[in-house]
Amino acid sequence: MYNNSKIISKLCFGTANIANKYGILKKKRNFPPRKIKDILEELKKNKIKNIDSAISYKNVEKKIGHFNLDNFNFYTKLPKLPKKCSDIKKWSLMNINHSLSNLNRKRLSGVFIHHSEDLIGKNKIKLYEALLFLKKKKIINKIGVSIYDFNILDKILNEFKIDMVQVPFNILDRRLATKNYLNKIKKKKIQIHVRSIFLQGVLLLNKKSIPKNLFKWKNLFKSWHMWIEKNKLSKLQACLNFILRFKQIDVIIFGASSKIQIKQIINTVNKSTKLYPKNIFSNNLRLIDPRQW
Repeated sequence: MYNNSKIISKLCFGTANIANKYGILKKKRNFPPRKIKDILEELKKNKIKNIDSAISYKNVEKKIGHFNLDNFNFYTKLPKLPKKCSDIKKWSLMNINHSLSNLNRKRLSGVFIHHSEDLIGKNKIKLYEALLFLKKKKIINKIGVSIYDFNILDKILNEFKIDMVQVPFNILDRRLATKNYLNKIKKKKIQIHVRSIFLQGVLLLNKKSIPKNLFKWKNLFKSWHMWIEKNKLSKLQACLNFILRFKQIDVIIFGASSKIQIKQIINTVNKSTKLYPKNIFSNNLRLIDPRQW
């Protein structure tokens, strides 16, 4: 049904899980060097070449950088631009050089602006020109922006020429598809990287594990679990089935805490179908925007 080798080439390991207390459950995670090594070896074994990270993920790049990353396409994100920054070019170069040093690399496949508001603020031109400089010097290959707010994306697309965007996309949060952004972005020949495909793991939880602060949407989650049981699919399968429908997507970022979970994702991709819930979604930002949890 799908070209599995092509799908595998789109997969990207997201390192946010390695950061402590990531996601709604805020669990402290233990990622000793051996575990990271196992994950990287599993990625190589399955020909997954993309890794997504961020400078603001505390110590993550340093932990990963202890291992050979030569075969990977590595993407990172600049932290929020300080309010008082006298030399944005210098600040950008310092951050990227620090990242390269931690990762033991000479260049990066791409750099995203982590806080999209920085690219519509008063220093937007200087920030964009700083990234253009890094690209011209071949320190980075692509310039991108990571967004939550699609209204901000409109402003950025109208003003700047960027190479890639990173956006949330999952069964509950379908803004990328329902508001025609897929076609709008692709017309500008911009790469689409999707993240939060499991809504930071919430879509994979069992009924009793839904966090209390999301109880307001218990009927929506009930419908989700009932659909899963009725159609005899795993939650992982349904989530991936939905994402894989969209050929316009260039990179699919997933989180995993072990090599076993990576194997599960690969096996699920290999069994992917076109079956997913058509009418289980939400436009309520308090649910679909994890910043508001």
